[in-house]
Amino acid sequence: MADKTLYDILEISPAASPEVVLAAYERLSEKYDPQNPENSGNPDSKIMHSAVEEAYFTIKNPEKRAQYDKKLEARNRAMYQHVEIVDPFWTMPKLIMVALIIIIGGGYYYDYAEKKNEARLAAETAIAEARAREAAEKVRGETEQARLMFMQQQQERMTEERNRREREQALRQFSNEQRTYTESASRKERQDQQRAELQRQREEQQAAAAARNLAAKEKAELCRIERERYGRAISC
Repeated sequence: MADKTLYDILEISPAASPEVVLAAYERLSEKYDPQNPENSGNPDSKIMHSAVEEAYFTIKNPEKRAQYDKKLEARNRAMYQHVEIVDPFWTMPKLIMVALIIIIGGGYYYDYAEKKNEARLAAETAIAEARAREAAEKVRGETEQARLMFMQQQQERMTEERNRREREQALRQFSNEQRTYTESASRKERQDQQRAELQRQREEQQAAAAARNLAAKEKAELCRIERERYGRAISC
């Protein structure tokens, strides 16, 4: 841990953007979270989690990052430029051999760093793609929910409008039935009055005819009595 830089702890390159730094921090913080059940038996998870947080809070700050980069650059320069020769043991062939070893070792380290960077970039790309898919799924879900809500509102408005038309139609039908019933009742009442008037007129005509017949009979009877009594009919 002591030989690792803050960039190594976050598994990113020194040129990583703030977005990449944040993505690496979120991934590693979740990976080494002591509350994670997977880390219950790993005593180093807490140390790694603290190291990731310390590295992130330094790298995310532009001023602290700039200061750290200067220190890191100075340390690297001192490491590669400082060659102290204090013993005649260091002859030119030995120095050449040491230089070759350093170059070969540097090549292996560079190859390892390249592979590590490629793996990190692949992980960051996978994280970015996963977040993009998650965001797209969220947008699709919200869009679908809005569409369903709109359709439900439309259905409710259509149902309310249909119920209103049915109420109005029922009210019109009731009014028509009431009007028809009233007109029918009025017509029946007029017909009953007409029949009663005709019946009254018939009864009056029958009474008048009966009165005339009775008067004719009484007159005929009076004439008969006059003829019997006076020998002639005076009233006839």
